[in-house]
Amino acid sequence: MLAEVVDAGALAGALQRARTRTESLLEPLSAEQLSLQVSPLMSPLVWDYAHIGYFEELWLLRNVGGQGPMEAEHDDVYDAFAHERSQRGELPILPPDAARAYVNAVRQAALELIERLDWSSEDPLLRDGYAVGNVLQHELQHQETMTQTLQLGGMPGPTPGRPPEVTVEGELLIEAGPFTLGATVADPWPYDNEQPAHDVSLPGFWIDRGLVTNDAYATFIAEGGYEDSVLWSAEGWEWREAEAAEAPLYWQRDGDRWLRNRFDALEPVPAQEPVQHVSWWEADAFARWAGKRLPSEAEWEKAARTAEPELEHLRGAVWQWTSSHFRGYPGFRAFPYPEYSEVFFGSDYRVLRGGAWITDDVVARTSFRNWDYPQRRQIFSGIRCARDV
Repeated sequence: MLAEVVDAGALAGALQRARTRTESLLEPLSAEQLSLQVSPLMSPLVWDYAHIGYFEELWLLRNVGGQGPMEAEHDDVYDAFAHERSQRGELPILPPDAARAYVNAVRQAALELIERLDWSSEDPLLRDGYAVGNVLQHELQHQETMTQTLQLGGMPGPTPGRPPEVTVEGELLIEAGPFTLGATVADPWPYDNEQPAHDVSLPGFWIDRGLVTNDAYATFIAEGGYEDSVLWSAEGWEWREAEAAEAPLYWQRDGDRWLRNRFDALEPVPAQEPVQHVSWWEADAFARWAGKRLPSEAEWEKAARTAEPELEHLRGAVWQWTSSHFRGYPGFRAFPYPEYSEVFFGSDYRVLRGGAWITDDVVARTSFRNWDYPQRRQIFSGIRCARDV
């Protein structure tokens, strides 16, 4: 939650900061690159770009401001639930110049609306500037999605384009006892799946102070980690065989060393960077090989809330897989629409915590819950291990 008095200028400034970052991601790319569908896993970048504007139009101009649609056909083309990502390259999407004109027109109208609205209203979309926070976080999250597309497509990426190195070793003991899981009053614009905050009591556990490095993961590979089915769950081994996986995504052998594709560059794998682009199945197998396990998301959050100074790179490096399925908290209430969280609850998705090097600080809060299929590797996902006391 924010302060009781909401500064419309600060809301507008936050939106503009995000837009500058979006434009800097896309600026080096040609119209052809913006329009290309590089993988069925990802939308064309120009679809993401116009979708950012559509979401802003829908929630600010239309749902809050009561305005009519700028283009009626956008309700189908840019509705994220109307078409699978793999289909979006065949849709009548706006070309780059038209998309830019559209998102700029939406932004100009949104900035004018923000100045006129009563942000002290008890309307839940207005209170604390929630509607703006929702739009802001949506754009920031799509920046990360677009960065995944840049990586998959071998296109120029943002600077520095890599996580910071791991500099610590060892484990930290988190004592048994209760803590509050979920968004607190200090967390800005929490999503529905982060609420309500509730007390959870956990037994004691050990958690690694640092993330798993590329060097440690290369040792796992060298010692037969991808060849020993005992280290893998049945589903994980089935995935490994079907995928023919033998290393993290983007790694390739070069004699006795590993190289990786990092955006439009090929480089040696940096030993001390945290490993990234690993699936949940790979993270789970590595943890078993190390004699450990993945932390639950409750364990991860308790460690973050009670011992953050003792742990390195809780955020700002890689997303960290947890053992938890994505489910609603007790007393969950969908807001402002069920499709953000509720339709994904169940055993199909695993939760990731923390935030990657590309994740904005507004999103990378302690209570934020990311989730994805366990087979996904294009995301900036890594590993932090835990074990029982």
